Amino acid sequence: MKKDDRDLYFADEKGLNYSFDKFKSKCELEVSEESLKCELQLSMIGDWERLKFDIDYKKFIEDEKNMEHWYRPFQPKKGILNDRESILLYGLKGDKPTEPTGLSQIYVKLGYIPNESEFKFPTEAKEKLTCCKEIFDYFGDWGRCFLIKLNAGGFYPHHRDHWLLHRDTIRLIAFIGNASDKLEWELNGRIRQFQPNSLYYVNTAKLHRLAAWKHNCNMVVFNLPKTWDSITRLLYKVISWKSYK
Repeated sequence: MKKDDRDLYFADEKGLNYSFDKFKSKCELEVSEESLKCELQLSMIGDWERLKFDIDYKKFIEDEKNMEHWYRPFQPKKGILNDRESILLYGLKGDKPTEPTGLSQIYVKLGYIPNESEFKFPTEAKEKLTCCKEIFDYFGDWGRCFLIKLNAGGFYPHHRDHWLLHRDTIRLIAFIGNASDKLEWELNGRIRQFQPNSLYYVNTAKLHRLAAWKHNCNMVVFNLPKTWDSITRLLYKVISWKSYK
């Protein structure tokens, strides 16, 4: 299907469904010592932690004006109304900002789902999102990243982004604009509070959902490669550490 003469991919969750044998083979993959060390350290800081970054909302407004022509429906499903739009910031080699950002969409396009860390190539849109330059530069290496906008009625049902210890990325979420009174995030059975124009580590391996009550609930979803260097950089930026000398 086309939108503005460009491809529009509907989501197909077949790529996310495994036979037991295939699932078992994934579970039997070896977990490296580094991966285990990262998971243990992350378990000590919690599931929802603010990081020491401030995002300039006025700069974002200007950025979005230069990017809004790239918005495409995020993972649309036939017969389900869900007002979500996204712009790809980091993707596969050669990807454009208008490429599918949802994994079910990517499965339709490619016939398989790459690892999150394979989406390591910046699109043209990444440089346009100047309000997040400090974040991009600080961590350096990235997996799949995208800007997403939920409008009134947009939602994500309960789900987990990862199930297994050998996940190759972790999630950082930037909440942009004054969305705290119009966007509801539930993580692990609890409604979570967040500061506008801030960056959080969110353990999306835990069950979570979100829903928007008003238009223009903007977030940037970052997939950060799970390496010890990334984890130490994250720890340094945990806002609750500011009292330590």
